Amino acid sequence: MTPTTTGTLPWLRLRPMLAVPGSPFDSPEFIYEVKWDGYRCLAYLDRETRLQSRNLLDISARFPELADLHRTVTATPVVLDGEIIVLGEDGRPSFSRLQARGRLSEPRRTPAIYVAFDALFYQGQNICREPLLRRKERLEQAVPERENLIISRYVEEHGRDFFRACVQAGLEGTMAKEKGSLYLPGKRSPHWRKFRHTRQGDFVVVGYEPGRGKRLLGSLILAESRDGNLVYRGKVGTGFDRGEEEYLWQQLLNLAPSPPPFSAIPQEASRAIWVQARLVCTVRYLEMTPEGCLRHPVYAGLRPDKEPEECQSRSSPT
Repeated sequence: MTPTTTGTLPWLRLRPMLAVPGSPFDSPEFIYEVKWDGYRCLAYLDRETRLQSRNLLDISARFPELADLHRTVTATPVVLDGEIIVLGEDGRPSFSRLQARGRLSEPRRTPAIYVAFDALFYQGQNICREPLLRRKERLEQAVPERENLIISRYVEEHGRDFFRACVQAGLEGTMAKEKGSLYLPGKRSPHWRKFRHTRQGDFVVVGYEPGRGKRLLGSLILAESRDGNLVYRGKVGTGFDRGEEEYLWQQLLNLAPSPPPFSAIPQEASRAIWVQARLVCTVRYLEMTPEGCLRHPVYAGLRPDKEPEECQSRSSPT
């Protein structure tokens, strides 16, 4: 089919390609790039800009400063894969600031940036079956960078050194992607691998403990999904400031009460108020205990772009 620069891009129900966790390595068959600490998002760019989260939600209205990306790119209709980030005061991506950004009345104070790292459609033509490096070339051709639209750069072969450099710079981690890999929408594939320098996971919020004194919220009760059932993963009561605490409190109050999701209620969660398992949050932690609970967990933000079913239990004791 001859590519065309006219026509309307169909609103496809595409989900992003996903990576498997791993450890840093060197290989001439892979490229390495920063793992951005933001919202994964497909950008549909034609006669308008549509930003779609990984769970197919239209989040365009939340980021009005990105509404004219379609006017910037060339070779439309185009679909880009990337992340929406917000920078902290130190110039690094800040997930907590991205979370807070959605509740600000003046988003210009913390403007969002779209970081593009792949192209799925180019001039209205599906290029998912082209190898990664060819898609990267198309991305360069389609995206003239500007303040709120940048391209994720990469290095070749030296994955370990790149990972160490990113850790020293205070970044979340790195990605490794096979040069010849095809884009597999919605698939988790070893052709893409992610390396984090701290342990981090997404967990379902199944309940909470009220705070004491001036605190509204004491802790969130966390779980993961295993074979259709929820598995207890402990509590997290640190990592949210007063503003986030008040926001979480309101979100929890909006959830309907629910019976405990566990056959046996852990003694440490005896004060819990159980709610529908609707919210997903990211938690950073030191390690998993032999009992299967998080050690030294720190709340890192809600994930409205993820569904509870995606919080799959990792290999750990029950």
